[in-house]
Amino acid sequence: MSKRTHFKRLALAVVASLGFGLLSSGPSAQAAVFGETLTLSSATATSTVGDSATVTMTHIASSTTASSTTNIQNMESTTVRFSCAVTGSTVSTCPTMRFYQPAVADTANVEDKPGYAANEVYYGSSNTQWQDTLTSTSGTMRSVFFAKAYNFAAAGTYTWTFYTLDKNMALTTLTPITWTVTVSAVTSATGTGLSNLYVSTDALGYTAETNRLNFRASSDSAVVVDRGTAATPVAVATAFVVVKNDAGDTAVATATVAKNKSGATPVRDTLTVTVNGPGLITNHNLSTTRAKAATLNAYNGATLYSNGNSTLTGESLTVWSDGTAGVSTISISNSAGIVIGSFTVTFTGSPASADSAWLTDTVVPLTGQNDSVVAIIKDSAGTVLKAGGTIQSVYLYSSDTKIAGDIPTSFPNPKTTTHRCIVDSTTSRASCPITITDTGVVTLTLRDSWTVAASTWSSPALELTITGNTLASATVAFDKATYAPGEKAIITITGKDVAGRNLANKSITGFTQISSTFVLGDITGGQAGGGTYNRGHTNTTFQGLRDTGIETRVVTMPTVGGKVDYTLTYNTFGSTSATTSVTASATVVDPNATAIATAQAAADAATDAALEAIDAANAATDAANLAAEAADAATVAAEEARDAADAATAAVEALATEVATLMAALKAQITTLANTVAKIAKKVKA
Repeated sequence: MSKRTHFKRLALAVVASLGFGLLSSGPSAQAAVFGETLTLSSATATSTVGDSATVTMTHIASSTTASSTTNIQNMESTTVRFSCAVTGSTVSTCPTMRFYQPAVADTANVEDKPGYAANEVYYGSSNTQWQDTLTSTSGTMRSVFFAKAYNFAAAGTYTWTFYTLDKNMALTTLTPITWTVTVSAVTSATGTGLSNLYVSTDALGYTAETNRLNFRASSDSAVVVDRGTAATPVAVATAFVVVKNDAGDTAVATATVAKNKSGATPVRDTLTVTVNGPGLITNHNLSTTRAKAATLNAYNGATLYSNGNSTLTGESLTVWSDGTAGVSTISISNSAGIVIGSFTVTFTGSPASADSAWLTDTVVPLTGQNDSVVAIIKDSAGTVLKAGGTIQSVYLYSSDTKIAGDIPTSFPNPKTTTHRCIVDSTTSRASCPITITDTGVVTLTLRDSWTVAASTWSSPALELTITGNTLASATVAFDKATYAPGEKAIITITGKDVAGRNLANKSITGFTQISSTFVLGDITGGQAGGGTYNRGHTNTTFQGLRDTGIETRVVTMPTVGGKVDYTLTYNTFGSTSATTSVTASATVVDPNATAIATAQAAADAATDAALEAIDAANAATDAANLAAEAADAATVAAEEARDAADAATAAVEALATEVATLMAALKAQITTLANTVAKIAKKVKA
């Protein structure tokens, strides 16, 4: 058939399917709906004979006619219909087409479907159309739904043409769109691949079975189990499978599909399972015929078929230990002999090392607390051992069994010893409990036998300190030497046992608190390492913070200055009547008192200075008076001196006059004498 002939026939088919609906349509009927589009998620699809194909459709339209939810005749609606043509096939008719929509579909301004409950899928009322009813003219209608073609009868090309009608069933102006499905001739009811694999190690494979019945995602494709013993095989794992066909489907859809999704034919196959490595298998856990290969029927149904069915011999696979360690690959082949999947089972060997060993507490009191060594046990291949027979042969050793970790020298029944490690099946951690009998320090190790000679390995040593239960000495101290009035202060109390070790996580009673000069407030720390305790002045219990042997107490200092003493009294070690006291002291310094004292000292100094000034002034006055008296005496003396001077002056003047007179007389005499001498000389010369 030519392409032109094909589309000609397709057009005729569309016209024929519309019938008289085309004749009854008119321009006025089409005006209510506008802006209509219909798009597909894909224009093409592929499928196989007996299977189905699905396309997502998005329908958008607007209306100019007001809608009424009370009168369905007034609601504007648009209906999607289709025609179908087949080419290159031995059949001439297309398979059934069904429309459906989930409750969480992408919709807007579209009437809810009848019976449209939460988490329910609504299927169209017929096999020929899908109708969307607009509920509002204020927005654009949007409806996303699915069209599914069921149970292709033969290979070929199937072409659907989708178009729309308005509420009057008149053809709209929407351009029709096509969807083409190419169907291949594959027997899709046979398993050609592995869709899901479920493996679990719990009793009777409950987890794997539950996952299979609920068609959940695959789980545990690799498990680790104990190797067991050859004499007594143990069921260690259970497996279920879901097969798929070439199209990737686990069930082939048929034409009859209701809301409960029934009517699809599950893909099934007869599988061959083989063991490559340690271990044995059976096709269900009740079989006693354990071997390296087994037949497994995969039905993919909603229920499982057991060994009693006449055609199906069971859908579960059980893996058994055989006493051999190593990794086993279990392969699954379909009826055509093609390997479609596998999973691994690691059978662990004997304990060969204790990895990441640690103590649950490194410092413990002598009584009142348990302790354990915890470790991850591995075999020689480095695989973490799970709970089982071989892992139980790990034992605890102590450097001093008189202190902790007392271990019997022989084990007539080793399985009952409390020092044999126990493994948690969930975490795979080996826990080895420790017996504590005295104070001191010990080192603890793990070995793979109850005698050193028989052991092949030893874990790194761990150190455990056991402190006494009785307080032998205590110290108390403030965090500072001086405080402001009302300031918070921290008091640290340290308690030690008789060996001088800080007491471990332990409450010690017997303290008597002796102090009333401040208010004891909230106390931090404590045995649990947190919280506050309002203990007031009468607290007599020491609560060391975890293993530090230290307790801190927060107190409020007095509001006045002075010395503060904090005294603890406790029973003297080894005595029931004697007591020992320890005291811490601090000073409260009041800055106001200091200022007052400074001001008073300054005032006193000023007063002293004033008094000294007065004394100096008095002394100056006395000196001034004495000076005045001396001045008077001096004045008298001066006057007397003046009078004497005057008298002296007069006497001098008189004397001077007399002298002058005498000098004149003398001068005259001299002159006379000189004249006389001259006369004599003259006479002599002559």
